[in-house]
Amino acid sequence: MIRRITCYSITCSICRTSYEEDDREVHFESADDAISTVTQQAGWTLTETGNPVCHRCTADIRCARDGHDYSPWYPCACHGRIPDHALFGCGMFRFCHDCDHHETATLATLPTIEEPHAFGS
Repeated sequence: MIRRITCYSITCSICRTSYEEDDREVHFESADDAISTVTQQAGWTLTETGNPVCHRCTADIRCARDGHDYSPWYPCACHGRIPDHALFGCGMFRFCHDCDHHETATLATLPTIEEPHAFGS
């Protein structure tokens, strides 16, 4: 028997990534099922015009709008396995909890907070 089956998949309107589970594109019975699954279970959002945006692009948009949610600074523990670190030494790094952004610094360039002067100025 041959029968026609209609299914729906969902793709990010920004990066064109398809929604996948276990490295396979997921197919849904309806567009509503696709939208409710990715928005309720996978961190996707919808634009004002109803276009789907994947969790990575959603995080990038949120960080661009609100700023990054950084971790504390951590010392690098690669022991020179990163090529630049083999040449110049390991430093510090921190990452954004939401998107893929990260920053590195050496101890000399590590951002610090200004401490109040000890003698009342």
